[in-house]
Amino acid sequence: MQTIKTLLVDDEYLALNLLEEFIKNIPDLQIVAKVKSPILALEVLNREQVDLLFLDIQMPTLSGNNLLKTLKNPPITIFTTAYSEYAIEAFNLNVVDYLLKPFSFERFLQAVNKAKE
Repeated sequence: MQTIKTLLVDDEYLALNLLEEFIKNIPDLQIVAKVKSPILALEVLNREQVDLLFLDIQMPTLSGNNLLKTLKNPPITIFTTAYSEYAIEAFNLNVVDYLLKPFSFERFLQAVNKAKE
């Protein structure tokens, strides 16, 4: 079983902690880093291999959409957001899934399985 290296990016601790709890239940997912800032996410992406990115959209300084646009070869990305109105733009950025907060473990697992495919 290949390990999937994940990066969690959200400006809310509760959201980061929920993602971390969900990921602990999936043996082949490994968290490389969890950060509250898109700028810190860029630093992690520049120094670490990341296979799967869980990315919030509404964040200070740089939105998740704009962060993704700056990446030359972005990892497989799942947006995690409380806002449904960004879905069309997200799929135009080729994200694999769009988790609307609050989401269940079952919905999270569906997104992860889609990313694995």
